[in-house]
Amino acid sequence: MIKRVIMVIMSAVLIIGGLVSCKKTEPVASYKLGIVASETGQYAGLGLQALEGLQLMTDKVNEAGGINGIPLELVIYDDKSQATEATLAAKQLIDVDRVHILTSATATGTSMSLVPIANENKVPAAILTGTTMYDDQLGDWVFRPTGTEASYVTLNFEYLQVMGISRYAALIENSSFGEGGKLFLPLMSPDYNLTIATEQYFDPTATDLTPQLTNIKNSGAEAIFLWGGTPVATLAIKQAREMGISLPIVGTPPNVAPNLVAEFGQYFEMEPPFVASTSKFDIWQYLDDTDPDKAKYKEFAEAFEARYGHGASMWGLLGGQFILFIEDGLKRANAGQLSLEEARSKIRDAFEQTNHIQLYTGIYTMTPEDHFGQTEWRMVLVTFRDGEMVPLP
Repeated sequence: MIKRVIMVIMSAVLIIGGLVSCKKTEPVASYKLGIVASETGQYAGLGLQALEGLQLMTDKVNEAGGINGIPLELVIYDDKSQATEATLAAKQLIDVDRVHILTSATATGTSMSLVPIANENKVPAAILTGTTMYDDQLGDWVFRPTGTEASYVTLNFEYLQVMGISRYAALIENSSFGEGGKLFLPLMSPDYNLTIATEQYFDPTATDLTPQLTNIKNSGAEAIFLWGGTPVATLAIKQAREMGISLPIVGTPPNVAPNLVAEFGQYFEMEPPFVASTSKFDIWQYLDDTDPDKAKYKEFAEAFEARYGHGASMWGLLGGQFILFIEDGLKRANAGQLSLEEARSKIRDAFEQTNHIQLYTGIYTMTPEDHFGQTEWRMVLVTFRDGEMVPLP
């Protein structure tokens, strides 16, 4: 009797073990990517472009057979340009949609709201921010294959030097992205023999920057460094020119989003024309045929326009770049036959082992100590002429 009971128990254990084993070897139907992006609100002009790039490259991966035979599936939530909404969306994606990877693809503030959620729930995440200020807060589960202030500041400061400028005004948005300007402009100015005549700040929801611009006009500044990610930042250019302020104005990549160029382009061209740092992709048509990046930029730009009927911007490119980063990690993780928790862990490890991957905006190598990992960047200065964005001569 005892022997039979033991045999029954052993048989049950073997059957259960066999079922678990079978479950582990059954591949997932898809790798779910949880996308949090701004489809509405003040950052919608950036978020919608990023979503188009994400979808374009996802379809390209799937048409080529997916990741080791497993397709990518995008699960998209609108964060409405608000960090609180981004947090709620991330929790929904983890708990209800049970995604493998989180992605926030619009702005620094909304992206950073995902960081504690991803780390607490042990879900790998790729986020879009334009500052290195928070890189030490990313934790073990969050990665940032995007950009850095070093490129924005360096290029614009070099331009101001060439123009013979020694004093400039800083006009900075009160936002997570703006925090980078507050830190790095005064930090890096002495290296370029520049001083800040005045620092002026504005809220992302402001409708009138006349007070700040008046202070700048009276400050003795010889130029304006504009640092902001919302349309309000670009409104400053329009109002400055209407006030008769003819100082050179330099800006950052969000200022040249297509919707803003369409709305404020005539003011960008007023003398002296607006100058901004942005991805080399934005002027790919002007690159020499020997430039190693031109062919891949051309391929992406033409596919984007054929799909959507309009040109791509840096944010569309970054959306596509996220898929390239994720695709590379998923291929190496090869986690399709693991449980969701095991797959998430293995994908995280693969992201951290990313080595010298050439993405659209630079080359990246991740380490346990560095989840940004950019070792080379691809940025240029642009200006505006005859309704077009062109390389700065």
